[in-house]
Amino acid sequence: MSLVSNVFILFVAGSVAIYYILPQKVQWCGLLVMSYIYYLVAGSKYILFLLFSTIVTYVSGRLIGSQIGKNKRKAKKFLIAGLFLNFGMLGLVKYTNFAIENLNALFHMNLRGMQILLPLGISFYTFQSSGYILDVYWKRCKAEHHPLKYALFVSFFPQILQGPIGRYSRLEHQLYEPHKFESANITRGLERILWGFFKKMILADWSAVFVDAIFDNPDQYGGLAIFGVLFYTIQLYADFSGGMDVVIGIASMFGIELDENFTRPFFATSITDFWHRWHITLGTWMKDYVFYPVTLSGWMKKFGRWAKKVFGKKTGRTLPICLSNLIVFFVVGVWHGAAWKYIVYGMYNGIIIAFSGLMAGNYKNWKKKLNI
Repeated sequence: MSLVSNVFILFVAGSVAIYYILPQKVQWCGLLVMSYIYYLVAGSKYILFLLFSTIVTYVSGRLIGSQIGKNKRKAKKFLIAGLFLNFGMLGLVKYTNFAIENLNALFHMNLRGMQILLPLGISFYTFQSSGYILDVYWKRCKAEHHPLKYALFVSFFPQILQGPIGRYSRLEHQLYEPHKFESANITRGLERILWGFFKKMILADWSAVFVDAIFDNPDQYGGLAIFGVLFYTIQLYADFSGGMDVVIGIASMFGIELDENFTRPFFATSITDFWHRWHITLGTWMKDYVFYPVTLSGWMKKFGRWAKKVFGKKTGRTLPICLSNLIVFFVVGVWHGAAWKYIVYGMYNGIIIAFSGLMAGNYKNWKKKLNI
């Protein structure tokens, strides 16, 4: 069900009407039913994957919560088991064929791939639910005891297909507390949705016309081929950020404020700054659940001590951060898709950011000398 389809618009209008007609105590129940109806219509074959992720992380969260403050070792085992099962499901459906293709190419094998389409939104709800059990383990939030309320957190229909990746601590009260009908929320939501439609249907779709024409026949356009790249940039940004505007606008009409995912990324002053502005919720997820745990891990501390001895204190202090950034952007690349181009894309960004970290002192001195 496309975000810009007539059916989706009617579904949203009906959902908002039903939400405010329902008694306030059961509004969240109506939102849960609507979310599952949306997912069933969008891809009924894949509801089992959504249920699997929901059940695994709900049970893991309860078990981790029961052991926090009592038996940290048991809590850690439940955490590892939950993450293994949740990410294992994602890896199985998203990366099995990629792994088989590479094994066949490397060892001249003839293994058959799996005939399965990627479930809708699986990367988003897998990361969101995994972040939840990590937050329970780190005591950033308490485990949700109500299974249906937790199911709503995982399946909230505006964000399930393309984010933003939500945090339980931010959404918990918003999803479950009653909301009165307020015209300001409807107006604000509609304005944001219309802005998103403009981005997707005008900017992105019209840019795509030029992109397809130029990319399909670059020789014909000669020096103008560079405009294909520029229009593709507009298409990519307008389509993705426009979708975020639609999603955030829909949530606003229910009285729910989702996290922003873009803040003028093309005004960034560096690659690092760009990633603070582009797909922000993915970046913060990677920072909180990959970068910091890796940087503060025991093996990274050992690497840091070794680096200080070999390269000196200044460089030795920076190298662990650079390595953590490379790991983060490798994961970012893999998250974007099961193909080498995505891994190269991730590492390209990671290498630039890591190199910039190593060269930060030099850049500062050069700017001072050149009066920049």
